[in-house]
Amino acid sequence: MRATKAATTDIPVVMVHVTAPVENGFIKSFAHPGGNVTGFAGLGDNPSKEVELFKELVPRLKRLLVLFDAGDPASLRWLADVRHAATKLKLELVERPTTKQADIERVFATIKPGDIDGVFISSPGLRTKFPALILRLASSRRLPLYGHRREWVEQGALFSYNLDLRSVGKAAARYVDQILKGTKPGDLPVEQSSQLQLVINLKTAKALGLTIPQSLLVRADEIIR
Repeated sequence: MRATKAATTDIPVVMVHVTAPVENGFIKSFAHPGGNVTGFAGLGDNPSKEVELFKELVPRLKRLLVLFDAGDPASLRWLADVRHAATKLKLELVERPTTKQADIERVFATIKPGDIDGVFISSPGLRTKFPALILRLASSRRLPLYGHRREWVEQGALFSYNLDLRSVGKAAARYVDQILKGTKPGDLPVEQSSQLQLVINLKTAKALGLTIPQSLLVRADEIIR
C-alpha cells in the first residue's frame, strides 16, 4: 500500500485490510479519508493473540522460531508484541532476521530435529512475499506453522486467525462500483473489518502427531479435514 500511495495521487485506490491507515499516512481519517484512497482496514494484526492460540494448539510448544524483517517498522512492532506474549507463556523465541528468499532458506537449513517446536512469521512483508517457500520448508521439517490466511491453512499450515478476505472483497467491489459511477474515493468512509475467523487444518495436525483440544475445535469457524 505504501508503494501504491507513493505512485499516484490521482488514480482511485480501494484498500483491502490495511492496518493503521491513518497512522501510516494513507488517509486523513476513517470518516473523511480525503485524496484518492478509501476502502477497508483491519482492526490491526494481533501477533500476541496468534502466539497464544499457537500455544493452545501445540501444548508442547517451548521454542518458537520467529522470522522478522529488521528493516520493516511493522515487523519490529509485531516482534515486540510476540516477545510480550512469549514472556507470559514462558516460551523461548529463536529470532532470525530475514529479508529475502536466501535468508529464509539459510535459517531453515540450520534447523536440526528438536531445535524448535513451531514457526511464526513476524513480518507482513515476509508473509506476503514468501508463503509457498515458508510452507514448503516448514512442512519438510514437520514443524507447525501459523498460516496468517485461510489459504495458507488450505495448503498445509496448522491454523490461521484473521479476517475473511472473501467477505471483505465483496464489500470492496461495492466501493469500486460507486467510484466508477462518479463518487470520489475521499468521500467514501473507510470501514473497519472486525470479524476474525479461526481456521484449523486437522489433517496437518494429525500428520504432526498433534491432538487439537476439543475446546479449540468447538471455537473454530472452519476445520479443514
